[in-house]
Amino acid sequence: MATSTSPQANLSFLPWVRQGAAAAITTPDSLGAGQRAVADLSAVLSVNGSAAPPVTVRLRGPADVVGIDANQIVRRDPRPGSIDFEPNYFAGIEFDRPDFPWLFTPAGADANGKLRPWLCLVVVRKQDGVSLGPTVDAPCTALQIAGPASLAAELPNLVDSWAWAHAQAVAGSAAQVGAALQGAPALSLSRLLCPRILVANTDYIACVVPTFELGRKAGLGLPITDAELVAANALAPAWAATTRLPLQLPVYHHWEFRTGEGGDFESLVRQLKARPAPADLGRRPMDISQPGFELPPDFPHPTTLGLEGALQPADTPDAPAPWAEETAQPFQAALADIINTPGHGELADPDADPLLTPPLYGRWHAARSIVARGVAKWLDQLNLDPRARTVAAFGTRVVQEHQEALMAAAWEQAADLQRANQRMRQMQMSLAVGNSLHARHFANLGAETLLRIGAPAFARIRTMAAGDTAPRTMVAHMADKALPVAATSPAMRRIGRERGPFTRRIAAQGLTRSTTLTWVAKLGGGLTFNAPPATDQATIDAVRARVPSATIRPYREVTQALIDGLSGRPNFQVMPEGAPINVPQVTVMILLPDNQAAHDFRLAASEHLGRVNPGRRKFIFAPGPIAMAELKDAVVAQTQPRQTLVAMARAAVSVGAKAVPPVDTPASAAVGIDTIMAAPTFRQPMYEPLRDLSQDMLLPGLQTVLPDSVIGLKTNRRFVEAYMVGLNVEMARELLWRGFPTDQQGTCFDQFWDVRAAATPRPDIGPLHLWGDRPLADPATAPVREQFVMLMRSTLLRRYPNAIVYAVSGFTDPNGMRQPSDDPLAEVMPSFSGTMAPDVSFFGFDITTEQATGADGHAGYYIVIQEHPTEPRFGLDEDTPTGGASHLAVAGGPPAGVPLGGLQWGRNGAHMAGIVRQLPVRISIHASQLVKH
Repeated sequence: MATSTSPQANLSFLPWVRQGAAAAITTPDSLGAGQRAVADLSAVLSVNGSAAPPVTVRLRGPADVVGIDANQIVRRDPRPGSIDFEPNYFAGIEFDRPDFPWLFTPAGADANGKLRPWLCLVVVRKQDGVSLGPTVDAPCTALQIAGPASLAAELPNLVDSWAWAHAQAVAGSAAQVGAALQGAPALSLSRLLCPRILVANTDYIACVVPTFELGRKAGLGLPITDAELVAANALAPAWAATTRLPLQLPVYHHWEFRTGEGGDFESLVRQLKARPAPADLGRRPMDISQPGFELPPDFPHPTTLGLEGALQPADTPDAPAPWAEETAQPFQAALADIINTPGHGELADPDADPLLTPPLYGRWHAARSIVARGVAKWLDQLNLDPRARTVAAFGTRVVQEHQEALMAAAWEQAADLQRANQRMRQMQMSLAVGNSLHARHFANLGAETLLRIGAPAFARIRTMAAGDTAPRTMVAHMADKALPVAATSPAMRRIGRERGPFTRRIAAQGLTRSTTLTWVAKLGGGLTFNAPPATDQATIDAVRARVPSATIRPYREVTQALIDGLSGRPNFQVMPEGAPINVPQVTVMILLPDNQAAHDFRLAASEHLGRVNPGRRKFIFAPGPIAMAELKDAVVAQTQPRQTLVAMARAAVSVGAKAVPPVDTPASAAVGIDTIMAAPTFRQPMYEPLRDLSQDMLLPGLQTVLPDSVIGLKTNRRFVEAYMVGLNVEMARELLWRGFPTDQQGTCFDQFWDVRAAATPRPDIGPLHLWGDRPLADPATAPVREQFVMLMRSTLLRRYPNAIVYAVSGFTDPNGMRQPSDDPLAEVMPSFSGTMAPDVSFFGFDITTEQATGADGHAGYYIVIQEHPTEPRFGLDEDTPTGGASHLAVAGGPPAGVPLGGLQWGRNGAHMAGIVRQLPVRISIHASQLVKH
């Protein structure tokens, strides 16, 4: 164990600072009454290069002050209302102006830099005879000291007032001091100290009062004559040893505080002792002889197991303590029969009434209702080991005790969940009705009828066909088929409906319209080409001679061209009645003749068209037939009500991260508009309610840890996981009971330790429904978490809650000595922390016990406890002899044991500030000292 002081920024203390016109005062302070209370300066004004007669300027002095601006005060130590101020420290007050304490002092510093301030800080004990309140016709509040209080005990000797005032600059050299005083206000300040030796557990009043008698009169509203300002004793002190009581002092500013127990940070850390963990710490006996169910008659009584806590000594084996087979087998067999009864009953008769038995912890998360002995799975281990079941029951009890607050927080997180689920239930009803209508009135239609009815939706229906790389609309699919989209349009349906006017006109002519060979079926079937007989070259040449403009190609080439998708299709369009019909231009393609008559006709027709309308040249090809049955299946599939309702649900209801996605079960499958299940999350550290329930559950045997002890522990993952399972299972039951939409599989609690101060907070467990078949506390699948824990039993952190605790890696110096590293990158901050009443604190680190102690072959880690580096503080070390005086006096030299650090006692205020300044302290303890060897 080693202690040291923490480095701080470079600070320079100055015995006095004068700025402005006051800097021209050259008369040195006599440090006594024999001096004028005014400072007169001669000022010369130059006009156009000519000096005017000198003018005497009188500066303001202590007799002109009746109060101070509260905005000048930047800090008070201790803070107002403090109840635990260290009695060996000095009270102080800081001002924004670095020259504030000497602003109205009508003198300059002497050769040693001594200069009395015009005001000082006094600290008086709250007692009979000491009062603070307003005074008639006085501009300031007045402090009155009367009997039985003692003036000598309550007020410092003003002969030393110069010693307890100084200025401070953030600088390390003389040049930097000047720059700091002229620079930003944050770089400089002034300070008053009160050298009173405080007593522990005592109430005090700190007051800023005038140092000189003239300042006392001005603050109390008493008359001051000009003769008093220039008198030889004008700078008489506001009080002296001979002053008679009662005494009234004007108070420019005041605050109250109380001292705490004796001892500062340094003295408390020096009391700490690194000790190994006491025997049986972290475990207590648990009798399982009478569990509440029947055991074999020969079961031994008593039979005890060790119930572990969340923390245990660092040298404790990771595996749980062995359980003798002769007691484990009958106990677990009897317990399994009981908790498996509901599961067996559900398998035998799913509709039977549920049975009330002890809970099967994690049943819904693991999706199992039966456990078996000897199975290395977390569900079986947790439910059949009474030690783990007991810990899970702790979690159940915590939820039961805080159920109202937890449910209020759960509903607050749910927000509009009920309204969203009402919308989902309405969509589920729409789905049921829509499915029925779709099956009865739509899916049963014939292919042709279905196409005509579903045509308006073809532009929105997408499906995949053979050879497609991406879904296409039905319109795109029909673009290269024999059946045009227009043939299924509403206009054609009206024209060609079976009982429409067109059909009636045909019937009036005595014709019968086919009910099966409709235009949709005819067009959808496409054109059929019959291969003509082979034609010799002589015939081809003769045709070309007679019709030079004719296009003659073999039949197979034309067929291949059609298959390859030459652009164009039969120009099918529906025109309004009476509208002109635009006949497209067509170029006749002469095929090789299949017979002589057809051959002659085609030649004549081609020659005729070439003369009458030679510009009409367009290929006619026959698109492929359309698969009516496949088209019907696609339309039926894409018009299922679920398609639209799911899209509508996604557009109408947004789902956040706390919602639980639906999971397919043997009973039902997720359909996309399922009722939204949610799992509220609670981020507070759940070790706290367990600790409040009983600290013995968190760390059994805590009472055996001696005061001022530091010991090494580690976290017990089996305990943490079992407890968290119990919390989540009981919370799921509570949610279900209160009507909260839950499937009981959510993980509401995943934080056991307090990780709010960690750099990267991480959960202590993963989602329970993803644990699978892992063993309980499985290191391979559990989140990487803290291992080594430092526990300290001391009032140190109660007195200094801002103390910094961290781990730092060690190294071996050239002398073979192990030392803590000074590299900030070697520091490891706690991943969690916690407290237990009345004086126990613990800190967990993401390092293993082997790494911490150096058992892995390295230099290990040091645990560092460091006083928070704050603004400078002043006082004496604990137990410094002061001779029973109420105030520290300059005369007589420094108390025994006070280090001067190269400074001179009593030289000036800067030297005194440097001597009594208290630097922050830190202690380093190697982790190997905290573990039993």
